[in-house]
Parts: sequence; structure tokens; C-alpha cells
Amino acid sequence: MKTSFALLSLLVLTQFSQASPNLPSDLPRRGGLGSGFAPLPAGQAEALGLKAGAGLVVQAVVPGLTADKAGLKPGDIITMMNDREAVAPGLGAWVRELPANSKMTFKVVREGKPTTLTTALVPKPRDPGNANYEVIYSHVVSHGKRMRTIITKPRKAGKYPGFFFIQGFSPISYDFTLEGSTGDVTSLNGPLLFDFANSGFVTIRVEKPGVGDSEGGPFAPMDYHTELDIYRQTLKQLKAMPEVDAGNVFIFGHSMGGSFGPMVAAENPVRGLAIYGVASRTWFEYLLDTIRYQGLVGGESFEQADESVRQGARLMAQVMLENKSAADVKKSHPELAPLVDAFFPDGMFNGKSLDFWRQLGQINFASYWSKLDAHVLAAKGASDFVVYEVDHKLIADIVNRAHPGKGRSVIVPSSDHLFHNFATEPESMRNFQRGKYNLAFSTMMKDWIREVMASKG
Repeated sequence: MKTSFALLSLLVLTQFSQASPNLPSDLPRRGGLGSGFAPLPAGQAEALGLKAGAGLVVQAVVPGLTADKAGLKPGDIITMMNDREAVAPGLGAWVRELPANSKMTFKVVREGKPTTLTTALVPKPRDPGNANYEVIYSHVVSHGKRMRTIITKPRKAGKYPGFFFIQGFSPISYDFTLEGSTGDVTSLNGPLLFDFANSGFVTIRVEKPGVGDSEGGPFAPMDYHTELDIYRQTLKQLKAMPEVDAGNVFIFGHSMGGSFGPMVAAENPVRGLAIYGVASRTWFEYLLDTIRYQGLVGGESFEQADESVRQGARLMAQVMLENKSAADVKKSHPELAPLVDAFFPDGMFNGKSLDFWRQLGQINFASYWSKLDAHVLAAKGASDFVVYEVDHKLIADIVNRAHPGKGRSVIVPSSDHLFHNFATEPESMRNFQRGKYNLAFSTMMKDWIREVMASKG
């Protein structure tokens, strides 16, 4: 049985502009290493006298950030960072607690020779904006912690429609320069965000607790309702901005962001809500569909997929519906132990506490979609193997029953879950994260927003 599948929860990874008078801007800037790392193969670690799992190989180096200033080069093997052994687990959390401009020392093996490199931890650069829009670094407060918000607004004075972007599940930073972004794993949705920032919208996005400059976290134990509040507070900040036309505020929720979107919009009305790549049925239904469908897309036979669902359903029902721990399931059903270890390493699911998933599973999303008195666009990419067309049609049906004519579902050609331009689901699965960004949905969403703004309802 295949157990490694992509969900709405996929992709767990690791200038200056003055703020408007009414926006807080005192959240400290954190430093950035500015390099990707790969684990050192066990054989090389042993040859260097390092324990298994120790040692990081430098990948690409970002110009101007800490790794570049220190003189690190691709291929360098880092054995120590300050007094910390160079291991991948916990690296991001460790770095984000270091004060910007503090001393950084790297013990490195380069071409077989040891060397030590020293520099200061460089604060992460800010997006400078461009001639059409400025970028504001602000924050909101949620559960007593400050969350970084990043706002773009047109430089020309006036009132503009508001665009609130809610990202997907993973704890990746959306703090990067929009212009020139490619939409790869380091700048997800960058081209879409730039398209809106550069097209006469006030845009806002928020960093998750424990990500980037945001306080709070860490990500793994944080539950669903705690995260929900950061979006609640961010929508309030956007609507309160004097540059925003409060009667024309729109939310776009991507992937898991499409689950948070209707919940905050049901509390604080908006003109429209667009979602892309989301589930609308119960979370348990979605999990079983994912086990079956992605197995088939990945090459399982129909017989194998059927058996995968049978075993997966037994496991998921006990953990997600009956609230049993992974350890308890292994004790009571030892035949499921290999499956438990595959799906729930360290008792978590997709790097997240079971509280998050169980809370998600208890939410009746149909009730939120029916409460919305807003226009809704539910879109699925034609090559998006992570989600299903039935969920997007269902959203439109729920909205139209409550508010006739306000719901619409669409399929976006040659667009996968990350908006990459693959034509088919198997092609996307084989090349996930490696496609070229397709702006078709961004164009479609802007046209839909303008249509909504021109309408009377």
C-alpha cells in the first residue's frame, strides 16, 4: 500500500517602506541564512568523523544574505553553526531565535579541508515594491502574539479594492520580493500576488505563527482554531485601512486557505471569496478519496487501490474519528502497525498535531458556505491531483441554493495544485514543484472580481 500522498496539507519546508500612520510596524525583523541545505550522506559523515545525520551540504546561496556574506559556496559541508551541530531538524527554529546582526560562525569542510567562516546574521531584506505599489511591513495581534502582515498598496492616492490572500497549510514564508518571483518552492504564488499588487489592489498576506518575523508557534502543535484567528485579525486590518474600499474586499484562499476563508468571511462579510484546490466535504471523506485516487494516479491497480482504502479507512477512523492515539492503535491492532508508522510518525500527521486534524474534521463547512452572502468562485486546476472537482461543484451548489446566482465553479486548464502548467494529473505528480507558473487562474480571478464589482448584488 502506498502511504506517501499529497494533501491540502502538502509542502512542509524550511528598501524599506514606511507604514501608514494607522498600521503598527514595530515587529522586529529576523535574520536569514540565505541558503538551501541538503543532509550529508551517511558515508561522508562517517568519513569526517560525524555521527549519522550530522553535516549539511550547501546548495544554492542567495546573494547578499548571511551565507553569501560568510563566503559559503555550493558543495561546502557545514559541520557546526556557532555552537550547534549542523543537523537539519530544528535548524529553522534555531536560526529564527538568533538576533539579527549577531555573530555567525560556520565550521566548514571545503574540498576536504576544514575552515572557519565568520560573519553577522543578515536581516532578511524587504520587498522594495515598484513604481506602481509600495510595500508595508506591519502586524496583527492574535492570542497575544504579533503576526507579520505584508501589505501592498498603490502609490497613487485613492480608494482601492482589497485582496486578502490566505496561503495553504505549510509553514513556509511568503515574505519575498513579488516582482520577478517565479512561483517555485521559494516564492509560491508570487506571480499571482504580484499580478494583483501591480493591478490596482491593496493586498495583504500574513505569516503563520512561528514563521518569518511572526511570534508564536511552533507550527507542529498549533491547532486549527488558533491558526484561524490570525486570518480573522488580518481581515480586520485590511478592511480598516483608509485606502481600502471596504465594500469591495475579496478573499482568495489557496488549498487549506480555502477552508479558513469561508469561516472568517462568515463572521466579517466580504464582497467575494475565491478558492482554489480545496475540500468541501468532510475531512474523513477527503482522506479516503486521497488514498484511493492518488494511488491510482501514481500507478496502483484498481485492486491495490481498493485494498489501500480498506486498510486506510480502518486506521483513519480510529485516529481521526475515535480520537485514539497512534500508539493505542498499534497496541489494539498490531497488524496496522506498519501503516500507523507510515501515516503517523511521532504520533503526528503531515508534521502537525492530531488536534489540528480532528478540529478540522469536526467543522461543517457547508454551514459556513451557506451563511455567506458573498459571490463565490470555486476553481480546480485540470491537473491538480490533490483535490477533486466534486468538492468545487458542491461549494457552488451550496452557495447558489442559499443565494441564487452567486456561486460559480470552474476548471482551469493546464494548472496543477501549485498553478504549474502541467496538462495532466500524472504529469504533475511526476514533476511536482518543477513546472512553470501558469497565470491563467489569476487572470480569471481578476476578471471575476471586476464582474462582481460591476454587479448590483
